[in-house]
Amino acid sequence: MSILGIKPEEMAETFGKSLVPETVDAQSRLRGVLESFERGNESSAILELRRKDNGKPVWIQWWSKPAFSGEYTRTMFIDITERVLLEQEQVRLEAQNAYLRDEVRSTQNFGDIVGGSRLIREVMQQIQLVASTGAAVLVTGESGTGKELVARAIHDGSPRKGHALITVNCGAVPESLFESEFFGHVKGAFTGAIKDKLGRFELADGGTLFLDEISEAPLAMQAKLLRVLQEHELERVGDTRNRKVDVRIVAATNRDLKQAVDGGRFRQDLYYRLSVFPIRLPPLRERREDILPLAAHFVAQTARRMNRPAPQLTRAAMDQLTSYEWPGNVRELQNAIERAVILAQGGALQFDWLKGARPPPTAAAAPAAPPAVLTDAELKQRERENLVAALAQTGGKIFGPTGAAALLGMKPTTVVSRLKALGLEAGKPSRKHE
Repeated sequence: MSILGIKPEEMAETFGKSLVPETVDAQSRLRGVLESFERGNESSAILELRRKDNGKPVWIQWWSKPAFSGEYTRTMFIDITERVLLEQEQVRLEAQNAYLRDEVRSTQNFGDIVGGSRLIREVMQQIQLVASTGAAVLVTGESGTGKELVARAIHDGSPRKGHALITVNCGAVPESLFESEFFGHVKGAFTGAIKDKLGRFELADGGTLFLDEISEAPLAMQAKLLRVLQEHELERVGDTRNRKVDVRIVAATNRDLKQAVDGGRFRQDLYYRLSVFPIRLPPLRERREDILPLAAHFVAQTARRMNRPAPQLTRAAMDQLTSYEWPGNVRELQNAIERAVILAQGGALQFDWLKGARPPPTAAAAPAAPPAVLTDAELKQRERENLVAALAQTGGKIFGPTGAAALLGMKPTTVVSRLKALGLEAGKPSRKHE
C-alpha cells in the first residue's frame, strides 16, 4: 500500500494492471507478465506503474511463481524507482555531455576541415604524412586560413592524441612574461609569484605545443626556445633544477620567416629547427571551389547555434560569395555568414555589404524590344530545361543549402512537385532532356 499509494479500503477493488500507464513500453511489459501467468511459468520482470494516489511513476522488480495446483500465484516485488531514475539521469547526462563535446568541437576553429579542392586535398595529404612522425611542423599562410585547425588535425592524427594540445599565441604574450608563460616559475621568483606555476611546455608534456604567430617571439627568447627544443629540458624562472619535457612542436606564422631570418629578426637555427616539415595553407581566393561548401557548413552551424531554421543560399548569394576576394579568408567568410544569418530573419541570405562582390542581377529599366511570346508547350520545355540544369549543377540534390531548391530560390517540396508534373525523376537529372 505504501509503495503503490493505495488506501486500505481501496485494496479489494484495485487491480494491479490498472496501475500500468498506457505507454507502449509499459503495456508490452505487462503483456509479458500476463502471458507468463497463463502458461503457469515462473516470471521476473521490471514493471513501470503509477501510484494510485498521486499518479507519480513507480518502478518495481517483480517475481511470481504459480502454485502446483494452479489455484494461486505467489508474487513478490520491491521498489526500484530510485535506481531506475538514477540510471535514466545518467543516460541523459551522458547524452548531454556527448552533445556538448560535439558542439565545442564544431564551433572551435571553423569545425572540421571543409573543402574538396586540389589545394586542400594536398594539405590533408601532408597532414596524414607527418602526423604520426613526431617531426616539428611549420604551418604558414595568411591570417584566417585555419592554421590552428591544421595543428589540431596533426595532433589528433598522432600517437600523442591522448594527451593535451596546448596553444599559445606568441604575439599576445608580453615580453616581460614570456619566459614565465613558456617555462613556468617557482614561488617567490619575482613580485607577484605567490605560488609555483607550470609553463606551457610542462602543460604540453607528452602532447603537442602549438606556437601561433611564432614570428612575434622576442629575439632574446628565441635562444631559450631553441635550447628547450634541442635538449628537451627546461628551467623554471627562479629555479635551479632542470626538468625533462617531451613535447611535439607545431608552429604557425602569417609572415615570411625566411625573410625575417635574412633581416636578422629571427634566428636561423630556430627557423630550421621549426621548419622540418613546412605546410602552406592556401588563401581562400586560391581555392574558390571550397567557398560554397564552407558557406553551407557555416550556414548550418550558425543556424543550429542560434536555434533557427537554416536560411536559403540562393544563386545570387552564391555568385556574391564566389566573386569576393576574401582578404580575411575562412574567418572572414564565417563572420559574414553569421551576419547574414542574423539579418535573414527567415528569408534568403544576402551579402550586399561585401565590397567588390558581384551584385545580384537586377531587371533592366526598359526592354530594348518587346518580349517574345511563348506557347504553353514552349514554356513547359523552358521550365523542364531549367530544372534539369539545376539538378545537373547540384548532382541531383534537391534539399539543403547546396541543393537545387536553394539554387532556384524555391521550396524543395515545390521542386519535387514540378519534377513529377513534368515527368522527371525526383533527385536525378534527366539525361533524356539535357
